[in-house]
Amino acid sequence: MLDSLDKKGVLKAMSVALVAAILGIAVLGWQYNRLEKKQLPALEEKIERNSAQDVLRRFLETRADIFLTERAMEQKSKGEFILEDNVKYYEILKTDKLADDNYQFSVKVGDFTEIIILTKILGSYYVDSIETAG
Repeated sequence: MLDSLDKKGVLKAMSVALVAAILGIAVLGWQYNRLEKKQLPALEEKIERNSAQDVLRRFLETRADIFLTERAMEQKSKGEFILEDNVKYYEILKTDKLADDNYQFSVKVGDFTEIIILTKILGSYYVDSIETAG
């Protein structure tokens, strides 16, 4: 009789542990789905924006051609903008997300404002267009 009580107690304990594990897995799955649907896209967007802003800052500090796409190089050769060396002051005024992993930045550079569009090519951002706004 003592053996049957021990077996029943062990079976009850195993059943409770199994139910608790299944409930734990269900709660963790629910939390993951909630994070995946709401917070992960926002986090990915923030990472992309920070990546584009980092490239923009490096471009503004160096004004190097290496950050320019073919389209921006054509604009430069046509004289649509001039890359001034030694930019000491700039301020990113506005950031807009455009379609297809593009970002548009309004940047105050010295006494004038530039509208700079960055595009993502093979995982890296490049300056695709620069317009002087005033």
